[in-house]
Amino acid sequence: MNISAAPLSFSEATSADIAELVKQHAPVIRFDDKEPFLPSALGYTLYDQDGISVSSAHKIKLNGAALAIEYAIWWDWDIQHLYELEHIWVYLSEAGEVMRVEGSAHGCAGELSTWDHQVPLQEGRVTLYSEPGKHAFAASSEALRANFAVTCICCGERAGSGTILVQDMFATGLADLKPYDHHVARKYMESKAFKPSYHFDQIFDLRSVEMMPWEELKASVPSRVRSVLAQLRKEAKGVKAVFLDSGDTLIDEGSQIFVEGELVLSAEPIPGGDKLVDWLKERGYMVALVADGLVESFENVHKAMDFWHKFDARSISEAVGCHKPDPRMFLEAVKLLGLEEADHAGCVMVGNNLERDVAGANRLGMTSVWINWTPRYPTEPANADEEPDYTIGLPHQLLDVLEEIDAKA
Repeated sequence: MNISAAPLSFSEATSADIAELVKQHAPVIRFDDKEPFLPSALGYTLYDQDGISVSSAHKIKLNGAALAIEYAIWWDWDIQHLYELEHIWVYLSEAGEVMRVEGSAHGCAGELSTWDHQVPLQEGRVTLYSEPGKHAFAASSEALRANFAVTCICCGERAGSGTILVQDMFATGLADLKPYDHHVARKYMESKAFKPSYHFDQIFDLRSVEMMPWEELKASVPSRVRSVLAQLRKEAKGVKAVFLDSGDTLIDEGSQIFVEGELVLSAEPIPGGDKLVDWLKERGYMVALVADGLVESFENVHKAMDFWHKFDARSISEAVGCHKPDPRMFLEAVKLLGLEEADHAGCVMVGNNLERDVAGANRLGMTSVWINWTPRYPTEPANADEEPDYTIGLPHQLLDVLEEIDAKA
């Protein structure tokens, strides 16, 4: 049975007594000098007999201890994903002395002790070392150096790769996250990439964070995540998503082979058209297909070029029930990505048709890019709505345009 009402053998302890006991034994954590993310809260649970942790899969085994205090430690960030939950277990004797310490590391957990098999205490306090960026616990800095190469990759080129972590216990409360939520989270973590120093002189006392029973922390997780995302959305600037037409933007309309009337069986790319989605994704942009035609047509052509699955969203006229420049075509992509009306200026529509692509985007306050690759359609604007914000001749030139938009933001 796990308990949260009795420090040691005092079964009639008040909640204040429990909180004081938890605070008394709260560990100290030594972080890398360059670590950008520190804990912001912890949830505690007390155990007076063996059992399964209420906040992890760890098995609590007292092995002679009178009580175990579980510290479920919350960070808003790991260097690779939004939010982090790591654990420390402090085992106490009847006299209230620390007998043993366990800590979590990359989904596992085990006893942590010094090189001479002693409890890791410094100045009478349990003191552990936290892996740079990833926050796995160890009893010494030397133990963390064993993962030096992998840790440096995680903190550098792989920063943000996990976007938002959604564990099963929080899945219901975070079920409606959108691609844009993952996008802003990843971009933020990329901005925090760092090279670990492996000097652990950034000392953090867990007594300084907000403490609460585990169930209270657990209940607060969805709102904590949403609060972080709301702030990131508010601060986001520049390009928020790239909307791509297909014909004469990615593929050559003149090369299309039709079967059964309007169904396109195959087509050839325009120069660079088959690489554009990859180039955009490599640079961290969200990409949506906004195109008129049959869903199966685009599936046939784009799968053959290996980028159908790389779109973050697709707004296709057959499925939406209208054609560009109807605003519903653009707004469907906005909705699917999790964007809002305030984000329209950060949506960049790229297409070959002044009337459909450019005018449709302009009327919604989006940024329009006309790709003037072929004279198949009119090349002179018929009215102000058809005046593009930018003009390019080939797909790769879009990258410079996006860089310019971001630089101006």
